[in-house]
Amino acid sequence: TSTASADPMGLLDLASHDWSDELLTAVGLDRSRLPKLFLPGEVMGQVTRAAAAATGVIAGTPVIAAGGDGQCAGTGTNVFVHGRAYINIGTAVVSGNFGAKPHCHRAFRTMTAVAEQGFIYESSIRSGTFLVNWMVRELFGLDGAQASCMATLESEAADVAIGSDGLVALPYWSGSMTPHWDSQARGVIAGLTTSHTRGHIYRAMLEGIALEQSLITANIEKAVAPIDHFVAIGGGAASSLWCQILADCSGRRVLRSDTVEASSLGAAIAAAKGAGWYPAITDAAAAMAGKFTATFIPDDRAHARYGELLAIYGDLWPSLSEWNARIAGFARGTNA
Repeated sequence: TSTASADPMGLLDLASHDWSDELLTAVGLDRSRLPKLFLPGEVMGQVTRAAAAATGVIAGTPVIAAGGDGQCAGTGTNVFVHGRAYINIGTAVVSGNFGAKPHCHRAFRTMTAVAEQGFIYESSIRSGTFLVNWMVRELFGLDGAQASCMATLESEAADVAIGSDGLVALPYWSGSMTPHWDSQARGVIAGLTTSHTRGHIYRAMLEGIALEQSLITANIEKAVAPIDHFVAIGGGAASSLWCQILADCSGRRVLRSDTVEASSLGAAIAAAKGAGWYPAITDAAAAMAGKFTATFIPDDRAHARYGELLAIYGDLWPSLSEWNARIAGFARGTNA
């Protein structure tokens, strides 16, 4: 397997890109039970005749190491450009930027990059388009698969003021990964009044995810490297409103890629290097990465307003973390 697929197991020595004997001993696992490791872009083998018969892929086709979906997405956006981060607005919202050395921080996971060297500092908000779709279906009783339905909601939300007239959503419907690592965290819609409409709720949900991303981005910048702009991919990137909110919240440009499935493209980029079409994955990424179809520039006034809201938003989780544990314990029928 690829080092960029193996590292989430927590058994890899990031310095040597090999299994860690110290960790294997600690968990009582024999090295012989683990697969051989290859760097991204290396040829691992060939398609066998049996596999060719089952898949239709030509026998003898090289099988080339790539990586996990997040790291591949980074390569598919050419994340190696200085100051660039990708943001995959999918079921979850996953972002990452590239660096030369491993770092340890609660705001991100250090993952092997799909490249000859280097690492991806990957963050994850577990509720992305999954949460938006849940809201549309369960709270609004609408069919989010209908384009006209989503267009109507986007229009209603666009007419709502920044900050949704005092409505804030904490997007922890599926718990929190980075930076809190709290599986008991729960979603919150705070500040509801009778003057709020579904447009307010919809916008507050988009803003909540963008505010959470802004907190994460600030932590990543303090720990590793500055982020100048985001390349937006995934289904949620189709929302111009959401992309603009992300730009305004973060104070950074958001570039929409024409490649929604950048993970697949990143794997193809690794394969192109392995096939000998390019001398390095970084060269292949520069040539093959998706182009930009739109650029969202942060508005200074909007960014300042979101800065005020971010200070309020940032107090929500600390105020509710103990309460979350108690209510989760109640739901399980146990003491928290």
